[in-house]
Amino acid sequence: MQDAGSGSADGSANPLPTKMAQDIIAIICDCDGTLCPDTSDRLVRELGIDSDDFWKNQVAALVADGWDPPLAYLNQLLVAARETAHGGLTLGLLNKVGAGVEFYPGALDFVPRLRNMLAATPEYVEANVTVEWFIISSGIEAVLRSTPLDPGANEIFGCAFHYDETGTAVAVKRTVTFTEKTKLVYAINKGISGAELSRNPYRVNDYMASEARRIPFRNMIYVGDGPSDIPCFSMIRNLGGKAVGVTPPDDSDFRRPYELAEGQRLTVGPYTANYQDGSDLFRMMARMVTGIADTILEDREHNLRRAPTH
Repeated sequence: MQDAGSGSADGSANPLPTKMAQDIIAIICDCDGTLCPDTSDRLVRELGIDSDDFWKNQVAALVADGWDPPLAYLNQLLVAARETAHGGLTLGLLNKVGAGVEFYPGALDFVPRLRNMLAATPEYVEANVTVEWFIISSGIEAVLRSTPLDPGANEIFGCAFHYDETGTAVAVKRTVTFTEKTKLVYAINKGISGAELSRNPYRVNDYMASEARRIPFRNMIYVGDGPSDIPCFSMIRNLGGKAVGVTPPDDSDFRRPYELAEGQRLTVGPYTANYQDGSDLFRMMARMVTGIADTILEDREHNLRRAPTH
């Protein structure tokens, strides 16, 4: 994807940034605990590894030693998987785990339903207001891309391994840490695709005027459930977007909702992660999307009135 201000097709000097229509609403979701149960824990159990021991002892010991949490669990997965009957992590196993993931009620189709809601209003259609769906997760991207999320989401950002010629993971290639999530939000803001970001990760640092950015922060709704989402909650909310906290339907630990709600980092929530029509969460998402769409219409009318008539 070539975003505004990135250069002309004939290779001449970069033109001045042009104003983007900025008529896209971005719904940005964490995955594990937000849209479905923990996919990485599902992988651990599929490998035949004791889940409690893996997270509470093996990974926790690395974190206590100063490892970044995503890097700790990914490296320990590589180590632990070699000692199982599987002999290591393979793409085939990751794909199998992803294919078996079950999602929370309504999680797979709530974005299409929001799109249909907008499509029923001629003013939104005329203004070309659209909704795009982005997944930013500390889970393993190969697993997430093997779920029904892959055809439905515009982009999926997750952790990745490097594989040998047999398709066996041999090293950690990419992690999505707390702060990496904020970097990816900026990539969405500037219209930088995942493929482009993989080729040139420093591209996200390029200067781009606010009016040339593809999706302004005020058009973003970030949905998440845990500590790794808090930096994104705070950033997007402070920049005019919406932050929605959710908790898994079967979560009986009241500590997590408290952590999400304290400090006024959320716009709303946390809600139970039920995305079905009529749920409190879906009704709130619908109100937020409609509110952003109305603001886009107001900005469009304002710009039209300001346009010169001679």
